[in-house]
This record gives sequence, structure tokens and C-alpha cells, in this order.
Amino acid sequence: MAATDTREEHFKRTLNALVTRENVAKETLLDLLGSAQVYSELTSGSRLPSTYEATLLSAFFRVSPGLLMQTQVPTMGVSLRLGGVEGIHDVSDAVSHATRLLAVDRLTREWGFKHPVTEISTFAPSAIWHERNAGERTAARLRAYLDINETDPIRDLTGLIENLGFPVEYRSLPEEVHGISIPEAWGEQSAWVIIINSNDVWSRQRFTLAHELCHVLQNDVGQVIVDRATMQDLRPERIANSFARHFLLPEEALEEMLDARGEITSKIDAANLVADTVLTYGVSRDATMIALSEVMQDAMEEDLFDYCQEIQVAEIMRIAGKLEVWNDLNRSRGLAFPSERLSQQVLDAFSEGLVSLQSVADVVADGSLDSARLQLQEAGWDIS
Repeated sequence: MAATDTREEHFKRTLNALVTRENVAKETLLDLLGSAQVYSELTSGSRLPSTYEATLLSAFFRVSPGLLMQTQVPTMGVSLRLGGVEGIHDVSDAVSHATRLLAVDRLTREWGFKHPVTEISTFAPSAIWHERNAGERTAARLRAYLDINETDPIRDLTGLIENLGFPVEYRSLPEEVHGISIPEAWGEQSAWVIIINSNDVWSRQRFTLAHELCHVLQNDVGQVIVDRATMQDLRPERIANSFARHFLLPEEALEEMLDARGEITSKIDAANLVADTVLTYGVSRDATMIALSEVMQDAMEEDLFDYCQEIQVAEIMRIAGKLEVWNDLNRSRGLAFPSERLSQQVLDAFSEGLVSLQSVADVVADGSLDSARLQLQEAGWDIS
């Protein structure tokens, strides 16, 4: 960059070069940016883009925000899996929010407010080519690495992942988006934030969370990874699905359940098996049925299998007499929850006067200063 260049001029040249290289029509960019005024301001270089606008542009052109801005700030990866303009708009608010969480995480760690984590820098996921085997082997390796018995349920999956150093937040996402994992590279360091759709049922949330953990373990930096219901045909997604199923529900655990249960001869037997598997191991009904199809072979009649695959999960729970338990697990569905780890980090730093109230608000109140101030006052903080 020439000594006389401003960042605005550099951004203008970079953006227009990308438009030319990709042969993007003006109408498409207008649709992406939302208004003729924003289009004019950015393509003329009269101002720099906001975080939201940079997220849209970087995702659309599949380049790093750092390339657009030519800055030395940490670089958030940009996904090849976000889809077209509509898909980018679907998740851009959540991704912009995640960049603020990553910034707070980095700032509080730099101030020394880093809670102890289970070190996994030496953990190596399986590099085998076959997707199912890669996911299964990585899941078995991680259970062994963390000293989790192959038949034990993982009760607190959110806590486990946060203890590995990766903040997890639950917030509303578009209906077809189950979760997002967002990386940030800073030199040789990388950090991640995982966002799970709070509107999903409990078992779907857990499966998505394990799925996103696989993306983190694979260190798939350079991409914001969107777990979209209609985009599961990519190899990394198949590996992550296999990992999630085997990490939450190893075959040894399922075989143990089957051995203890005996023959499945009725809809009640089948519903009990599926309900107990979902509730005990916290895995989605779809993943449960896939696992059963691989392990049971001819132990369940096809009509019973199809029955459990097609009816609603709540109906399975009702038949099995577990509906109240299922409803209890889903009482927090639709509610937003910030990362407990990141909340503690930013509050510890705030109590020492090292970060602003805005940093606290970005973590616990979706950026709202008034809401953060009220929450702190209700918790007994004196922030006058």
C-alpha cells in the first residue's frame, strides 16, 4: 500500500477489483448491501464498512476481512458454505456478534483472565479418508484423551466444550441453521466461538454442539462453518456428523443397551428403546435411528423402525412414559444463554476496571448497554 493511501482508498480498490474479478452485477451487490446509499458509499470509498457490512462482503467474495481492510487485526475466516446472498444474510448478524465475542475473549485473555482449560493442543483427529471412519475414530480418540469411558453418557456437553477453551452461546438462528462455528486466527494462534440455535429441541442442540466441536478439532480455520440442515453433503459435514453420533453414542454403549433390553416386538418396545437412547445419551432421534440401523441389523422389524423414524419425538416420549422428562429438558428452548466461561472472564476483567461496560454488554446482553447495566445492578453490582 502506497504511503499516501488511506484505508478507505485501499478498501475501494480492493472491493472494485473483487467486483470485476467475479463479474458481479450491480443489482446483486445492491441486494447484498441493502440500499443504494450503502452501495455508493462503499464502492466510492467514502467510508469503511461496518463490521456487519464487512461480514457480508467477505462471505460473499470468500475472502478474509483482513484482505478487504488490510489491517493487522485478527482475521476471521470466511465460509465456502454460506451459500448465496440470501444465505449470507441469514447468518451475518450472528457472525458479526461472534466477532465481538472473539474480540472480548482475546482482550480478557491478554489481561490474564483466562480460566483453566483442558489442554488439547496435542490432540490429533483422525486423518483417515473415509468420512464415517474419520468421525468415529476421532470421537473414540477424544473420549480416550479426556478419560471418558466408552459407555458413559456425556452429561454436560456445553461445560465440556467450554472447558476445552471454546465459548458456547445459545441464541436464535434461522430455522434451517442449527449452529455456527466461527474461527479467528491471530498469528499462529486460533480461537473459536460456537453458536447453537436456541430454538432447536434439546437433543438437536446437543448433536449440533458435538458436530461443531468436530469442526474445531479439525482446525478448519479459514471458514465460518454453518451447520445448515440442507447442506450436509460436504465431506467435512459428513465427518462432523459421524463424530457427533459416535462421541455422544459410541457403538459399545448402544450394544450394551440392546443386550440389556432383549427382543423388540412392539411399538411400545421400540418407543422405549428410542426414548431411552435419546434421553440417556442426549443424541438426536435421527442420529439414534441411524445408529440403530447400523447395529441392530434384523433385531427390529422394518415397520417398527419406520414407525419410530416417522412419528414426532414427543409422541415417542409419550408412548414410553417419558414425556414429562422430555418437556423438562426443553423448557429452556427458545431462550438465549451467553457463554458462562466468557461471561466470567469479562466480569472478572470488568471488576478490575480493565474492560468497558460495552465489553460486558457484548457478551451478556447482545451489545445493549442498558440491558447489561440493569443485569449488573440486579446482581448487586455498583456501576455508578
